[in-house]
Amino acid sequence: MPYFTHGDTKNKLVLLYILSAAKTPLTHDQLYRVVDRTDSMTFFSFETVLPELEADGFVAAFTRPFGACYGLTATGQEQVTLFSDSIPLVLRERIDRVLSDSAGSFLRETQTTSRLSGNELDGYVLELLVLNGEETVFGITLSVASKEAALDMRSRWAAQSGELYDLVWDRLYRGTANK
Repeated sequence: MPYFTHGDTKNKLVLLYILSAAKTPLTHDQLYRVVDRTDSMTFFSFETVLPELEADGFVAAFTRPFGACYGLTATGQEQVTLFSDSIPLVLRERIDRVLSDSAGSFLRETQTTSRLSGNELDGYVLELLVLNGEETVFGITLSVASKEAALDMRSRWAAQSGELYDLVWDRLYRGTANK
């Protein structure tokens, strides 16, 4: 009969398992969404054990163009390999299912990003980007008069970026004028 961990030890192992099973770094928000959707720990436990894992060298936080994200260190991966059987199979399966269901949206979240700077007096600069890993594939920088307009444009970026990329590509490369 397997021995199952409890408390903070279990919570740390669950976070390590999530990062290992994701096979890609996750943002703080993405990591917590997996935790929340699997009912694997409370928000306060999550916020307590994640920094401890980082301080202990099992998890590393690093900056990407779309924001900070977390990945396993070699030591963290070793712990998952050694102790993942200490997590009940039903919880591992639930985590795997949530990660599988979320993979597409997580990828889109890390492929489209934006930056907003400026102020009311001088106006705002909105930078909209599509990324492939850390490489910018497509980007638009706009001067916008109001913060509200910039935030409105920013909110539509993820949904519209593919169509805009295709339009620019067609116009510049093929010379077509789609109407």
